[in-house]
Amino acid sequence: MWRITLKGVVAHKFRFLLTAVAVLLGVTFMAGTMVFTDTISHTFNGLYSSIYRHTAAVVRARQAYATSSGTERRRIDASVADTVRGLPGVAGVRLTIEGYAQLVGKDGKPLGNPGAGPPALGEAWTDSAELNPFRLLPGGQPPRTSSEIVIDKHSADLGHFRVGDEAVVLTKAAPQTFTIVGIVTFGSADSPLGAGITVFEPATAARLLGEPGKVDQIDVSAAPGATQADLARRIDTALHDPSLEVLTGHQVTKESESSIHKDLSFLNTFLLVFAVIALFVGSFIIFNTFSIVVAQRMRELALLRAVGATRAQVTLSVLGESLVLGVVASAGGVAAGVVLAAPLKAGMAALGIDIPAAGLVVGPRTIVVSMLVGVAVTLAAAVLPARRAGRVLPVAAMREVAVEPTGHSVLRVAVGCLVTLVGAALLSVGLFAHVAHRLTYVGAGAATVFLGVAALGPVLTRPLSRVIGTAITSVRGTTGELATENVARNPRRSSSTAAALMIGVALVALIAVIAASTKASVGDIIDRAIRADFVVTSGTGNPTALGLSPEVQRRIAALPEVSAAMGVRVGPARINGANVYVGAGDPARTSRLIDFGVSQGRLEAMGVDGIAVSERVAADHRLALGQPLTVVFPTTGARTFTIGAIYRAREVTGDYLISLASAEQNFRQQLDFQVYVKLADGVSPHAGRAAIGKVLADYPTAKLQDQTQYKHQQAAQIDQLVNLLYGLLALAIIIALIGIANTLALSIHERVHELGLLRAVGMTRGQLRAAVRYEALIIAILGTVMGLVIGILFGWALVVALSSQGIRRLVIPGLQLLIVAVVAALAGIVAAVGPGRRAARLDVLRAIASE
Repeated sequence: MWRITLKGVVAHKFRFLLTAVAVLLGVTFMAGTMVFTDTISHTFNGLYSSIYRHTAAVVRARQAYATSSGTERRRIDASVADTVRGLPGVAGVRLTIEGYAQLVGKDGKPLGNPGAGPPALGEAWTDSAELNPFRLLPGGQPPRTSSEIVIDKHSADLGHFRVGDEAVVLTKAAPQTFTIVGIVTFGSADSPLGAGITVFEPATAARLLGEPGKVDQIDVSAAPGATQADLARRIDTALHDPSLEVLTGHQVTKESESSIHKDLSFLNTFLLVFAVIALFVGSFIIFNTFSIVVAQRMRELALLRAVGATRAQVTLSVLGESLVLGVVASAGGVAAGVVLAAPLKAGMAALGIDIPAAGLVVGPRTIVVSMLVGVAVTLAAAVLPARRAGRVLPVAAMREVAVEPTGHSVLRVAVGCLVTLVGAALLSVGLFAHVAHRLTYVGAGAATVFLGVAALGPVLTRPLSRVIGTAITSVRGTTGELATENVARNPRRSSSTAAALMIGVALVALIAVIAASTKASVGDIIDRAIRADFVVTSGTGNPTALGLSPEVQRRIAALPEVSAAMGVRVGPARINGANVYVGAGDPARTSRLIDFGVSQGRLEAMGVDGIAVSERVAADHRLALGQPLTVVFPTTGARTFTIGAIYRAREVTGDYLISLASAEQNFRQQLDFQVYVKLADGVSPHAGRAAIGKVLADYPTAKLQDQTQYKHQQAAQIDQLVNLLYGLLALAIIIALIGIANTLALSIHERVHELGLLRAVGMTRGQLRAAVRYEALIIAILGTVMGLVIGILFGWALVVALSSQGIRRLVIPGLQLLIVAVVAALAGIVAAVGPGRRAARLDVLRAIASE
C-alpha cells in the first residue's frame, strides 16, 4: 500500500501542486518569523554576555511591582557607591545614570523614529574599561566637560556626524548644543536595537537625565579570587537596606537577554498569528483538493477494495498522500522561511530597529515546529476525505462515473445550527450581560459563529449561488446558467472553496469596521472633551516612550498670546490589583483646557494627595467621593490618595488623574506627553500659532496642531496599523484565490467528458472560458458576501464590547467594503484564467472518449 501511495502522489503531482503552495506559504511565514527572532535572540545573548562579562554585581532599588518595561525604579543615593567601593573583593564600580536624550540631526529633525521606533537614551560615561558597555572607536575620547558628548555609531551614521561636529540634544531641560568628542559601539553592535545613545560626563548626566546625587544603579567588578555570589552577598550584608537589591552579573545578563525576548514577543506573536491564519485558510484548500481527488479516483479505490485492500488500508493510503504532501510542502516552507528572515530584518531596519550583523540562526525548534505544524494541518484537513475513501464499496468499481457526494445531511444542518446558536449566545453574554472579560466572550462567540456558518456552508451555498448566478444568467444567458449550475450542483466543494476566501474577507471587513469606528469615536472625543485651541504632541502614541521637556509648557504659558497651557503626563501604577496608567495634570487649569465631564467633586480642589477617577472605575469598584484609594507606584511604593472628583471623559487621560505635583513625587519620567494650549481673548489662531511656533522651533520632536489636525493625526496612526494588517491579510486572500484556481483546475479534470460534449454541441472556446470565469466569479462573490456579512457582524460586536473604552460609534465604511468586494471578485476571475484556458484547449474527440 505504501508503494501505491507514493505512486499515487507521483501520478497526480500536478493536482497537488497548488495545494502544496498554500501549505508552503503558511509554513514560510511561521519559519521565517522563528528564524528572525531566534537570530536576534542569539545575537543579543552573545552581546550581553560580552558586555557584562566583568560585571560581578549590580546594586539597585527594588521595584514595588514589576512593570511591562521593567525600568521603572526609583533612583538610589550615589553615596551608596562609597560603601560598596570599600568592601573586600570589589575592584571597581560604575555609577549608572540613564534618561531621555534625543539627538537632533544636522537638518534640525530628530534622528531616527523616536515616536514609533527605538528610544532615545542618555547615559553617563565611566572610565572603568571593565564595566563600560561602550567601546570608543579610534579617533575619539571620553566626554570630560559639560559641553562634550559621545554618540553611538548608528546615530553617527544616520546623522552623518563626525568627531568634532556640534549637535543639539533634547533632554528634560532646555535644548543644549554639545560637541561630539567620540563615537562608540554598544559592545560589538552599533547600538542596542537601533536606540539612539548620547553619553555625557557624569555630573552633566545627573543634571540632565536624573537627579543630582542620585544614580539608577551601581555596577561592581570583582577583584581576583572573588566570586559573583560571594561578592553579592557581601554587598547586601554591608548595605543592609531592604529597599535595595543586589544581583550577580549572571542574573543581570539573563535579565537583559530576557528583556530582549520580551520586547520581541509581541512581534513574534503578531507575525505567528498571521501564519496560523494562512495555514487555517490553506486547510480548506487541502480539504477540497483531497475531496475532489477521492471523488475522481472512486473507481480506482473501489478496485483496491475489490482486490483485497481493507478500509483502513485505503484510508491510510490517502492519509499517506497527505503526509507526503505535508512533508514536502513544509520542508519547502522552512527553506523559504530562512530566505524570508532577511527581508524581515531589512524591514525592521527600515523602522529604525538596528540588528547587529550576524548569520541567520536556524535552530532545531524552528525546523521541528514548522514541519510538525505544516504536516499536522495537512493531515487534519485530509482526514474526512480519507475516511470517505475508506468507505468506498468494492461494487463502486462497476460504476461508469464516480461522483463526489453533493447533498447535505440532517446531522450537518443540526450541528451547524447548534454551533451557530451557541456562538450567538456567547456573543449576547459578552455584549449585553454585566460580566467580566466581555471581550473574551465576544471573541469566543465570534469564532463559534464562524464555525457554525462554515458547517452550514453547503446548505447556504446552493440558494445563494443561484441568487448570485441569476444576475450573470440575465446578462450572459446559457453560459452564465451553466456556470451557476456547476457551482450549485456540488455545494460542499463550492462552500469550502468560498470559505477560504470568506475568512480573509471577514477579517478585512472586521478591521475596516473597527478602524472606521475608532477614528469616528476618537474624533467625537476630541470635539467633545478638548477645549484647548492647540495641542502640542510629542510625536508618539505611547505616553511612556518619550515626551516633551517641561520647559515647553513653561515657555508657552509665558507667551502673552496664551491664557493657559497645561502639560499632561502619564505614568504606571497598580490600583486594585491591576496594572494601569495614571494621568497627571494641573488641577487649576484642567477645566479651561479639557472637559472631563465631572459629575461629582471638583478637579480644581484636588491637592497633592487628591485623585480623580472615572465613572466606570467608580461603578466597578464602588468608589465614592472622599473615599481613600491606595495607589502603588513602581518607584515609590504605596501611596494613599483621597478621591476628589469623579468624571465621565476617561478617554483623554484614562481612568485616573492626579496632580502634576504628585506626579513629580511618584513618576520616574518627568516629561510631558502632551501640552494643551488656550489662546488669550482676542488672539487669532494665526497669531497664536506663529507665537507658539517660535517656542517650538527649539524642540523638533514637538508638533503643534489645532483640533482638526490633531484628529487627522490620530486617524493617521490608526491607518498605519490598519494598512500593515491589510498587507499581512493579503497572504490569506492570496491563498484563498489559489484555492479557487486549484478547485477549478481539478473540477475541469473531473468534467473532461462533459466539457467535450459541450464543445461537440456547439459551445465555442470563448464561451467555455467564460463559463469557467463566471463559475469562479460566483464562488468569489459567495465567499466575499459571506465574509462581509460576518466581518460587519463581528465588527459591530467588538464596537459594542469596546464601548467602555471610548469606541461608541459604529461606522460601516461602505465605499471601502465595496472596493474589497470588487477586488475580490476580480481576483476570482483572474484565478480562473489558467483553468479556463486549459478547458478551452481540450481536444473535443479525446474529451468525449475520456469517459
